[in-house]
Amino acid sequence: MLKNMMLLLISLTVALGAGEAMLRMFTPFPIGTRTHKSIDEKYGYRLDPALGDVDKAGFRDPPGAGHDFQVAAIGDSMTYGNNVDSAHSWPAAFEAMTGQRTYNFGVGSYGIYTYHAIVHDALAAGAKGSIVAVFPANDFAVVFSACDIKDARSNFWLSEQRRLHLQALFGDAGGYWQCAEQSASLKTKLVENVAILSVYHHEIGERLKTLYARLFKPGDDETSEYYTFPDGCPSVLKRYVDDHGRMADLASPETAAMFSDFQRFAADWAQQRPGRVGILLIPSKERVIFECLRRHDRLALAAPEFVLSVERQVALEDKIRETAKELGLPYRSALAATADALQDAIVAGQRLYPERDGHPFEAGYSAFARTASLLWDEMTARAAQPGD
Repeated sequence: MLKNMMLLLISLTVALGAGEAMLRMFTPFPIGTRTHKSIDEKYGYRLDPALGDVDKAGFRDPPGAGHDFQVAAIGDSMTYGNNVDSAHSWPAAFEAMTGQRTYNFGVGSYGIYTYHAIVHDALAAGAKGSIVAVFPANDFAVVFSACDIKDARSNFWLSEQRRLHLQALFGDAGGYWQCAEQSASLKTKLVENVAILSVYHHEIGERLKTLYARLFKPGDDETSEYYTFPDGCPSVLKRYVDDHGRMADLASPETAAMFSDFQRFAADWAQQRPGRVGILLIPSKERVIFECLRRHDRLALAAPEFVLSVERQVALEDKIRETAKELGLPYRSALAATADALQDAIVAGQRLYPERDGHPFEAGYSAFARTASLLWDEMTARAAQPGD
């Protein structure tokens, strides 16, 4: 009996080891951007090139793309391209549409402080322009890369603090509790470092949870973990929506301080030659659903908590747009194009988003890229104006 148990254990260990090796050789697993990082005192962190499609500089670009690029695409995981391969991220799709050599500076959990540092470096490196893809749902929260920047207190940021009178990370408003809670959990570390667990989490576990919810928790009762909607709109996790609403709330002193610093950054970008910096607004999944419901006058059918949370994002969007207009920075929102893509997907019986994730599939990133190309046209026109 004991011998059989030992043989079974050895066989299982060998099988798991072989499976782990095969997954690492022939698939992108393990995947994740929360543990595969190297600290960078200016940006907060960069990605580990061991991820596979990440270059030596720590960004999701093919080898050599960092030399003589024309456009810097700057953002978070929505720019990195979660849920699609690198060729279908919006920076890659934008390059295919415009012919402009584009470098993808997107990394999951970057925020406005990191964006400012990259704009500074990209323009200094000779880029024709930088497109800053702002994600209002969490770019103005003091979490992730902002916490690492705050902890590092690099010479660059100490200088920028003095020059721009920054407040959110280094002034009286600093020291937020979120920074103390940002370290990845043991579960996250295992999922992002063990290929078999990563496959289960991304490809199997989420589908089993969804199937279980549909079979044993049907309907839209108040205990559901999802907000659900009519007319074929996808459901969205309540905790994502609620967290995004909290992080985008301008009534929060933390968000307000971050937005004030964003205004200082934007004013600094506006001092560059016209057309060199543009702002691309990337909508969250719930914001796109909100827009589709609004178009069809169906918002009254959504949960009041959902509407209230998304309205905080809408208010922040309005302030970003007003800031860009006041400073003369080119600005475009990808909301309309992404809502169109969602409606097209519903009609075709397809999905624009995974069940339990806010990052879109390829059609969503294509919508971002189309909007970015329109923004680039405007930036180019501004740069070509007489006297500029």
